[in-house]
Amino acid sequence: MNQERNMTMNESKSMIKDPVCGMTVDEATAIHADRDGQTFYFCSEHCREKFLSSPADAKPDDKPGGCCG
Repeated sequence: MNQERNMTMNESKSMIKDPVCGMTVDEATAIHADRDGQTFYFCSEHCREKFLSSPADAKPDDKPGGCCG
């Protein structure tokens, strides 16, 4: 039974990088926003708002830490 649970947990986790702070988040549960037909995922509402308030052509912050670190 533990093996089934572990497989289900591993299958459901799709990790993706927050474009604002670089933190890794679970795509299934992360806050998200759409821009130009692409979905972006965030660790917090703060990062989402920062992303949405920036120009669409702004490059993501490459430095780890961002707003959360």
